[in-house]
Amino acid sequence: MVNKEYVEVVVVGGGQAGISLSYYLQQRRIPHVVLERDRAFSSWHNRWEGFRTNTPNWMNTLPMLDARTYPANDPGGFATRDEIVDYLEQCLAAVNPPIRTGMDVCRITQVGDGAWEVHTPDTVYQASSVAVCTGAMSTPRIPAGAARIPRSVAQLHSSHYQRPDQITTRNVLLVGSASSGVQICRLLAESGRFDSIHLAVSNVRILPEHILGLPTHRVVHFFGLFDVTNDSLLGKVMYSNLETKGDPIMRPAPKDLAQQYGVRLYGKFTGTDGALLCFSYGQTLATDDLTIIWCTGFRRAYSLIEPADRRAAFNESGYPIHVRGVVPAAPGLYFVGLRYQHTVASHDLYGVGKDAQFVADHIHLTRSQQGNRRWTGVNDSTASRAPQPVASRGAKHE
Repeated sequence: MVNKEYVEVVVVGGGQAGISLSYYLQQRRIPHVVLERDRAFSSWHNRWEGFRTNTPNWMNTLPMLDARTYPANDPGGFATRDEIVDYLEQCLAAVNPPIRTGMDVCRITQVGDGAWEVHTPDTVYQASSVAVCTGAMSTPRIPAGAARIPRSVAQLHSSHYQRPDQITTRNVLLVGSASSGVQICRLLAESGRFDSIHLAVSNVRILPEHILGLPTHRVVHFFGLFDVTNDSLLGKVMYSNLETKGDPIMRPAPKDLAQQYGVRLYGKFTGTDGALLCFSYGQTLATDDLTIIWCTGFRRAYSLIEPADRRAAFNESGYPIHVRGVVPAAPGLYFVGLRYQHTVASHDLYGVGKDAQFVADHIHLTRSQQGNRRWTGVNDSTASRAPQPVASRGAKHE
């Protein structure tokens, strides 16, 4: 028998977005629960051995700790997995959120104006608001062509990679050369365990460590580029460029890996031809004794969300139509941690806190306007229509 439980706000996801939102909801004394499938900050716990952040530690902070507290107590360093996890555990202890782990959310349904149901296998949570905080790394993206690769070839996504001895073949191919691809490639090469390592290069731009002798991230921050909003003219140019050319990464570059470790570089993966893998520029690779690691990023997955009017709440590609995480067409539905939700850093530790604060403020404002009305459901004829979310000045619908 499925239990039913009322809670004013359900936060789906216990990562940096969900825990930050819980922090601000607690400040506003708004009752809520955080539902997490694994454990808090699981995506960081699950990073590979040898991982380092792509941003310096002064950017890798959340709002619930003192502004002078950094991972590894080193503002200019680039945190390892253990260092960033230790910092995030401090954040978790500071918030002490009402989190329930091992909760697999399978359906989120709008059942009235400002009335939602969040379904798990054991419990249906009835709520006035639902905040989806599953972030930008929820569902691994693997090309459709992977299904046509011979079964003898081992395949895994970078999110499931942990260490070199996990790979049992003599040869390795990494597809994708963003941060995960080049980091894992370097670690595999340094292990000395493999006969050959191959890297299929995607769109990649290398961020220099210094500009005019100054740390690049400091320079970018000084000019305010991390805080450029997506509705500004500069923001539209920046985000279009990032979407087509990819995020800049820190070294090593693919060419560095080729020169230092003998990694063999290929173009974009295009498919298979029998037992051969095919790449742009006519390159091929035999699949003998080979493991493929797909470093191809993640895709958004919001099909489990069922608003009353899906076409008004989501665009044709399945992305929410929102104003800084507030969905006007589905009162009570919010997002935190979307890629470029409001700024270039919205999905990162550096920027997620500002978006969480905005969403918490909106929930608080709507709650006050409704007179703290409890969930009433679709069949309650006395329920008043929830007010439309208030868009910030100049915000756009994505």
